[in-house]
Amino acid sequence: MAAIPPTAKARTTRAALVRSAGEMFEREGYGAVSLRDVARENDVTTGAIYGHFRNKADLLAAAIADRIDTDLVAPTRGTGASLPDTLAWQAELYRARAGLRALLVEGAHAAHVDEEAGQTIGAVLQARLDEWGAQYREVQAQGGFDGIDMDALLTLLLATELGLGILEATGVGLPDPAAWAATVRRVLEGIA
Repeated sequence: MAAIPPTAKARTTRAALVRSAGEMFEREGYGAVSLRDVARENDVTTGAIYGHFRNKADLLAAAIADRIDTDLVAPTRGTGASLPDTLAWQAELYRARAGLRALLVEGAHAAHVDEEAGQTIGAVLQARLDEWGAQYREVQAQGGFDGIDMDALLTLLLATELGLGILEATGVGLPDPAAWAATVRRVLEGIA
């Protein structure tokens, strides 16, 4: 039997839960936020949350995926720019992704203490890396970046984003966005 697609109201409720929980995890920390807190914030029951998510780790994974879509994927759709230009532009906008990085740090910590959270969040990140890898290999096939393992490059970029999140969380100052973008462009042009 085929699954019944969710109603518009169910999709709206799920999206609101993901956004709200993401903001709460970012602001207060994953460990400090309970599903009851998320339910109270959204004026729903915890049962309503369980109607959309298996557990809190599933909700965190959805929040991370949502932030990746809004902070990394959406801004680059349809730009048609070269790989160094696209990634340098993304680097220059790194300050706008502080929330995403906070969620990645929370996800890394959750994964460290909860195996199921690690598997759930790891699956989200691996799916993104696989998707980006396919897209970047298409760019590579059109010329440039010969001999570069795109999967390794994308893992490096995601690790850099997480590393920036750790630096932010510990109060270490980050470089000027223009200098950061110029460095990224120079490294990528050197690779090409």
